[in-house]
Amino acid sequence: MSEIAQLKAQRYTEAENKRHFLDLQKMKAEHRREFELAQKEHESQIERMKKDFEVEVNSTKNETEQKLTQVRQKNEMILKDEKSRLTSVIDNLKTTHEDQVDELKKSQDSEISNIVASHKHTLENAREKYMKEKMKWDV
Repeated sequence: MSEIAQLKAQRYTEAENKRHFLDLQKMKAEHRREFELAQKEHESQIERMKKDFEVEVNSTKNETEQKLTQVRQKNEMILKDEKSRLTSVIDNLKTTHEDQVDELKKSQDSEISNIVASHKHTLENAREKYMKEKMKWDV
């Protein structure tokens, strides 16, 4: 009986091993399906996050470009205003300078005419004195 018991035990262990092997294969298949499903879900999440990130990057880039354009326009206006202010200040300075030059010319012309008149008066006085002295000597 021991051979029969051994055969039964051997068949029982083979059947157990086969059942165990089938259970392992079944569990592997289930785990593989679960893993593939989880992998697909995570890949789709990653793709969605990539798209969201790209949209956010493009949105931020557009906002930044708009702000940059606004800043450039503002700076152009400020530059234009400053240039016009500079030209008006330069024109005022030129006008002031011309007025000062004209005033100096007038005052110098006046001073020259006073000096010439004084010189003429001095010459006339000297001539008169000379004539008086000459008349004294001629008489």
